[in-house]
Amino acid sequence: METLFYEIVGRQFDAAMWAQFGSALVAIFVCVAALIAVCIALWCAKENYENSLFTVTRESIGEQSGKIAALLGQMKASGREVTNALLLLEEIAVRFHEQADAAVSCRVKKSLGDVSLVLSSYGEAFNPFSELEWNGNSEDVYRDMIFYAHRQELSYSRWNGRNIVTVRVHSAGSRAMFYTFCAMALGILCGFGMKWLPSGAAAFLADGVFSTVQTLFMNALMMLIAPVVFFSMVTSLSSLSGSGSFGRIGGKVVATYLFTTVMAIAVAFGFSFLLFSGDVPALPESIAAVPESLQTTVDMSVSSLLISIIPRNVVTPIADGALIQVLFIAVFAGLALGALGEKVALLRSLCGEANELFLKMMGMVVTFMPLMAFVSFALLVYTTSASVLLILLSDIIGVTLSCAAMFVVYGLLVAIVGRKNPLPYFKKAAGYFLTPFAISSSSACIPLTMDFCKKKLGVPDKVSSFSIPLGATINMDGTSIGIVVAVVMLARMCGIQLDATMIARIAVMTIFLSVGAPGVPGCTLICIATVLPVVGVPAAALGFVIGVDQILDHIMTGSNVNGDIAAALVVSASEGELDDAVYKK
Repeated sequence: METLFYEIVGRQFDAAMWAQFGSALVAIFVCVAALIAVCIALWCAKENYENSLFTVTRESIGEQSGKIAALLGQMKASGREVTNALLLLEEIAVRFHEQADAAVSCRVKKSLGDVSLVLSSYGEAFNPFSELEWNGNSEDVYRDMIFYAHRQELSYSRWNGRNIVTVRVHSAGSRAMFYTFCAMALGILCGFGMKWLPSGAAAFLADGVFSTVQTLFMNALMMLIAPVVFFSMVTSLSSLSGSGSFGRIGGKVVATYLFTTVMAIAVAFGFSFLLFSGDVPALPESIAAVPESLQTTVDMSVSSLLISIIPRNVVTPIADGALIQVLFIAVFAGLALGALGEKVALLRSLCGEANELFLKMMGMVVTFMPLMAFVSFALLVYTTSASVLLILLSDIIGVTLSCAAMFVVYGLLVAIVGRKNPLPYFKKAAGYFLTPFAISSSSACIPLTMDFCKKKLGVPDKVSSFSIPLGATINMDGTSIGIVVAVVMLARMCGIQLDATMIARIAVMTIFLSVGAPGVPGCTLICIATVLPVVGVPAAALGFVIGVDQILDHIMTGSNVNGDIAAALVVSASEGELDDAVYKK
């Protein structure tokens, strides 16, 4: 019996337990390596923490300020930012000392490029800037003015018996971009992982969780788009119209948009004929049925387009989110307010405050953009099959190359018309591309794009608040590219040769559709369905491109928004309104 036992154990040990033993050793090794790495990281963090921690007393404030200034300089804070930070540091430390004669702890904190000072002191609850008299009646009026001038950089909290004041020294502006990029990467991994889950669990995640979150986010955005567009344009035009510059700026904006749309169509035709010349595979006989919602035809007559601009009442366009009609109402109201002048100063002020309110609400919603990016890319990867991507690779390449070529066109506009070095535009616009790429909605990007134009490119509010909402409605360069590439590809797959007349008809219809298309995901499919009958392609052929519409929609939205940014930059530069210091920074 004992011999038999050892034989069994030996065979089991040789066959299975050695593998388990090896796996256990590998797991132990990995855990030990991870533990060592964590210890090293904690040790480095402790060293950095100690090197960035200072104790500020009445006697040592001068010496410590010099050390803090040197450390801030190493963290790439500008000279002005260091000066302001030291001024606030000294004033806050003095007030803490006056309230409770105790040492003040100051930590220099850096997180994702953002630099701040965290000052704390034990004592009774005391906010050094909570009850200041900003009207000039205070005995310490000059000291109070220091806090008032930098009130946006200050915040107060209390924890564990400490009064804590945070001074924001330097903002890198990359935190949201970093989180969004990480969320996109995690979403892609999650999408691939969902393919390996049981069908029921994957369907629950996709339809029950991710689609719900995506719908809630987009509903919140769409709820705010109409009021944001309305009040931003009314506020801008009410000041522009009184100065007499609206006609000139508005004409330049519209002319720039028309030029870039024509160029986008020409570029798309060029790449389409290059990619789909020669032998093109025939359109598969079995094509998915076109959804009923995409079988809509659009009246392309000029009279119908003009009639659709002016609404029958004021309330319905805002409630329905009909942006082209909202734009008309906003332009009409803004011009009227500007013409009335000081008689309606209160109403103009109310519009300005409403504009700030809705922009703040939009900013609160957009803080969840990393979550939206995670959900969108998880659904995108999960619902798109590899075979479809291979078949439609030429379509993706055509749209991508055309959008990249338009990026070069925008740079040439900046250099030739705006007479500015295009390198800052290339660098900053390329970094911002990730935002519209993730959101996939030109309209939803309106407040973010206006903020980017102001803070990164130096475009004034009176130009960006007019051109960006207008561009999100009528300037769809990426959408135009997507329409042309898809129509040419499907026509060639059906064996249809496009002559000059057909090309002209496609171009004209694309221009009209780009003006009327809403800046929301999915609008390109409806536009393609409208153009296909013009070249004799069956409507069912639209089912061939539905599979990659989500992928292309992200790319086209980025091109749409980049066109709006370039137009705002060019018009600002031509008007002499561009802040060169911000643009070159």
